[in-house]
Amino acid sequence: MLLKNQLSIKHIIKKTVCGNEKTLFLMIHGYGSNEKDLFSFQKDIPENFFIISIQGIYSVGTNKYSWYDIDFDNKNQFINIIQAKKTIEEISFFIHEAIEEYKLKNNPVWICGFSQGAILSYAIALKNSDKIKKVIALSGYLENRILPKQINHYSDLEFFISHGKYDPIIPVNWAKKGLKFLKEKKILSFYKEYESGHTLNHLNYQDLINWIKEKHIKNKSKYES
Repeated sequence: MLLKNQLSIKHIIKKTVCGNEKTLFLMIHGYGSNEKDLFSFQKDIPENFFIISIQGIYSVGTNKYSWYDIDFDNKNQFINIIQAKKTIEEISFFIHEAIEEYKLKNNPVWICGFSQGAILSYAIALKNSDKIKKVIALSGYLENRILPKQINHYSDLEFFISHGKYDPIIPVNWAKKGLKFLKEKKILSFYKEYESGHTLNHLNYQDLINWIKEKHIKNKSKYES
């Protein structure tokens, strides 16, 4: 596990262990964390994913990063919209860059984000819905102000959405609002609330890993047939 600097965003990788599928699985951490956080999932993720976990653009402390500034005291200004939109563009570019750099196949891309990373994942997936087909949004919500103006090609797009019932950072009702949008767009979604705060408990993690494995098997069968 090395921090790679040769592309536009610093990142760590886990190469595919078996097979030649090389499907990109991109991880986007939350505010104040770093690229090692979600990377701990890699031990339970199918081995023919090419896993990349990226490091936030802005430093907020020693080994702590973010993707945009947050005003925790003002829920109406919770997101720095200008920074968030810029970050969406940068991560979207990085996805194309990484596919070329690591010679990944043109398979549907998966993205997984926690909190701030989950908020971005909604917008990044809808912006790149021709390429991204599986989205894992953990303890985040859909923010309308950073979505692309035009959304196309969202057939086969699927979301795994989970949230803690007692989340003090992002209230659970924020997460529920995005479900209406996804339903209107006929985007398939798994949604479940857990007995937790702004974190993943054991059941949440097991449901997540099971969903990844189930969708991976179906996806593999579809593209091999």
